[in-house]
Parts: sequence; C-alpha cells; structure tokens
Amino acid sequence: MAQNSLFTKTTPFHFSGSRNTVVSWQGKQVDLARAKAFPGEFTVNDDLGTDVKAYERFPFACVEGQSSSASGTAARHMSVYLMEMRPNRQVVVYKLPSLFASCMGVRLDAFRRPLFDNADYIYPPNSDLPTGVSLDEYVIDKEKFIPTGHSVRLEFIEPENVWKFRVESVK
Repeated sequence: MAQNSLFTKTTPFHFSGSRNTVVSWQGKQVDLARAKAFPGEFTVNDDLGTDVKAYERFPFACVEGQSSSASGTAARHMSVYLMEMRPNRQVVVYKLPSLFASCMGVRLDAFRRPLFDNADYIYPPNSDLPTGVSLDEYVIDKEKFIPTGHSVRLEFIEPENVWKFRVESVK
C-alpha cells in the first residue's frame, strides 16, 4: 500500500450554499452534493459541519469535515470529498468512505491515480463488538472505485478502544 499523502497542509477555500455544499475552487463553483459517492456513502447537506478543512495539490483538492450532530461512534466518521480538475477544466468530485477517513489518507499511485482506504469493522461471529478493522485500498480509475487487492487488518489492543490497535496482517 502506498503511504505518501497527496496533501500536506491545509489551504483556504471559500464555501457557499446553505450548509457548506458549494466550494469555490480554481474559479469554478463545485457542488459537493453532486459527488460520485463510494458505495454505501451519501451526500447530504450538513455532513461537513462548520469546522471544514481544505487541501490542494493541483489538479486535486480535498475537503473534509464532520456533521455538527456527530457524537458517540459517529465521531469516527469524517466526510471527505476529493476533487479532480480535468484538462478541459471540468471538475469531478468523489465522496470517499467516511469511517476513519481524512484527506491526508489520499495518495497517488505510479500512474497519478488517487488511492484511499475503505475501513470496515471486523466482528467475530455473534458479536456486536468489533475486534478490529480492515483497511482495503481502492484506486479511482476512469471515474470508478476499484479495489487494488491491498489490505491491512488491524486488531484492537483494548476492547472498545478503536484508537489503540496493532497490525494483524498486510496483504
């Protein structure tokens, strides 16, 4: 799995719309509600909240935030929108998977295609308490989300503490 983050520092962005749904980037008005969402993700009007961070490394930009109503286990989810400026100045927007997500987790492969991880909890049979998380790597190719086959499985060291883990396996 590639580990070098595409983005390294925050950038000032201008947001408009009733709930931070429109981004002004490179002279374009980008409506995040029109993003191509990763399976299982949705674009909603208030998922960025008020503490939005933005990043840019042309031809890519990324914004992340968390719904103002997020609490409890919802605090593990971050809305991440990746934007790509095409040579014709058309902007394509993707909504990435939200569990443990961050713009800082986006990286590029050797062909300069965006890579990111889809996190998913690991549950033992007949249990509601996860024992770990799997991170499956995806690439965006021709505007589609495609698994690369790379994955990392993490095991939680302390039950109910998802922030302390050890690497169980890497594929």
